[in-house]
Amino acid sequence: MIFSNNYRSLSRATLIHILSGVLLLFIARALFFIQVVDFSQLSGLSADVWRAYFVGARFDLKIVAIAFAPIFLFGLFTASFAKIFIRFVRIIPAYSGVIFFLLAGVSIANYYYYVTYGSYFDVFVFGLVDDDTQAVLSNAWADFPILRSFFTALCIGIGAYYSSRYLLKVTSKWQFNSRHWAITTVSVIVAIAVYVVAARGSVGSLPLKRYHANVSQYKALNIVTPNAFMALDWAKSDYKKQSKFEPISAEAVEAQMVKVLGQPTPVYQTPKNDYLAENPPHVVMALMEGMGNNILIEDDKETNDLLGSLREGFEHDFVFKRFLAGTSATIDSIVMMLFHSDIPTISHSSAQKTLLPSSAVLPYKEAGYDVVFIYGGNSMWRNLSNYLPRQGFDKVYDENSIKKAFPEAEEDADTWGVPDEFTFKFARKLLDESSKPLMIYIMTVTNHSPFRAPDYYQAQPVQVSERLNTLLGPMQDQGEDLLKAYQYSSDSLGSFVKEIKDSMLGDKTVIAASGDHRMRYLTTDRKDEFGLTFGVPFYMYVPGSILKNTDYSFDPTRIGSHRDIFPTLYSFSLSDQSYISLGGENLLSTEGVSNIGYNNARTLNQSGAYSNAEPEHLYSWDENSELLSNPQAELNSDSEWGNEYRKLQNYYLRSQLIKQ
Repeated sequence: MIFSNNYRSLSRATLIHILSGVLLLFIARALFFIQVVDFSQLSGLSADVWRAYFVGARFDLKIVAIAFAPIFLFGLFTASFAKIFIRFVRIIPAYSGVIFFLLAGVSIANYYYYVTYGSYFDVFVFGLVDDDTQAVLSNAWADFPILRSFFTALCIGIGAYYSSRYLLKVTSKWQFNSRHWAITTVSVIVAIAVYVVAARGSVGSLPLKRYHANVSQYKALNIVTPNAFMALDWAKSDYKKQSKFEPISAEAVEAQMVKVLGQPTPVYQTPKNDYLAENPPHVVMALMEGMGNNILIEDDKETNDLLGSLREGFEHDFVFKRFLAGTSATIDSIVMMLFHSDIPTISHSSAQKTLLPSSAVLPYKEAGYDVVFIYGGNSMWRNLSNYLPRQGFDKVYDENSIKKAFPEAEEDADTWGVPDEFTFKFARKLLDESSKPLMIYIMTVTNHSPFRAPDYYQAQPVQVSERLNTLLGPMQDQGEDLLKAYQYSSDSLGSFVKEIKDSMLGDKTVIAASGDHRMRYLTTDRKDEFGLTFGVPFYMYVPGSILKNTDYSFDPTRIGSHRDIFPTLYSFSLSDQSYISLGGENLLSTEGVSNIGYNNARTLNQSGAYSNAEPEHLYSWDENSELLSNPQAELNSDSEWGNEYRKLQNYYLRSQLIKQ
């Protein structure tokens, strides 16, 4: 009798708690839906919207059922013991309060993650651990309403605590008719079975999986379908997979090479050039934080200057704008460009001590260059200070080196490191002092949230447009600071280029620059900007003396991506030098290029742009614009290339890490 009464009271209380949790997550999804969905895109998608909420409710039930499983199971074990059960029931309100606090808090965090990355929680969320944690937290504090979000979640948790306490007080007074023990036994078995089904999310042979969240061709509906906890679970699984490298056969790698590259190996050769052989130039490659085309498109010299001193270079040197960053994250783009790696954690993974023959700087080492890396932040970020020397870098300099050379940099150092101008001053110092040809790879930091140009910087006019406000959404209040930081960073690069050109180094230094990724915080859903959103510019200065002695052809409408940067640099700095590339091309080649740009999310070609996740839909180029797209999707006749290229990256990296 004691067990029966306690069990029936427990099961009803558990059911009410679970349904309340599901209701909370439903409300969170509805609010998320309102914020991220473009209602003009929902015409004809009512079935998809219903499916998003239905599948989402299954995900919610799964998570909440798992969350309250300890209460239900422990309650069953103690239901026969009156005193223990009474004591156990007393902790349920506190437990419930914590669960509801987490349900609310993590859901809020997931929304702001979407604001930043354009997705629900994914593997990038582990940047909190892998990046400079203090800097990441400082960013979050500056960018998002942390206190308001915390207290909102806390109020929900406290409300759940008192509601649960009231519920349990009421249920303790319920009186139940006596039941035969057999009926109670069957009831318990059925309840456990139902609970298991709820926790699995399915009555079939397979539990609720990630692919179930793909409910529509409209991306926003797929984003709102899973709750934050499911997204975190998937991200954790993806993160673990990054540290595991499975063997791959040489035959499989070669077959993929032939399929994507049209040749069985990734080895190429620069043309023989007597001038370069006798006059090897310095080479500087600057990867600029956040230099995305999604901001640069708004550049206007008079009203919204986003280039500063770099404008002269953009007007007179080589610039490609139909160009993609390799990824949407800094470390991901660095390791993809330098090491052809699709695994962003490689520098601090189990493979961190493995030497990669495909390192993009090795051709310079073989040609007698000193190779250095300059980072405006701390070089222990992602273990770069230890990893890069193993891959061909002679020196790794960071903010500490820069502050030592320029003590005034300390005064304006910010969350992520020193102002960009000091990073470039340090590069100039190395160039002035070097007796050997230098290959310098620079990573800047200023144009990163929280957006703050140095206090002393006198910004040129900037203007926050209606478009930018719309794309920034809840981050609208940061629009002006974002534009000023963007301008400052561009101006720092431009000043460096101008000083080099005006000095004796101008005739013997090749300079290239590109963005590490799109400017984050802007939504990526505009179809008329489908080919622009993940784009970055590729700028290149080549001394006239080299151009006179090297064949080249410049077409600013050529399409490319990060994989093309080093092959282009090799062609204007190295003579008769072999190198490894996964299909990267010299964008100034007289023989033309394939006009393909790869980003791990999107691919560009001469016909238009498409998502690698939905490659069947192509957004063709707008005839009246080099960068904009027609918003109506067409059938993509070449839908496989992006995913086949990603497969090639993975195969080739594994072949280097695990020898057969």
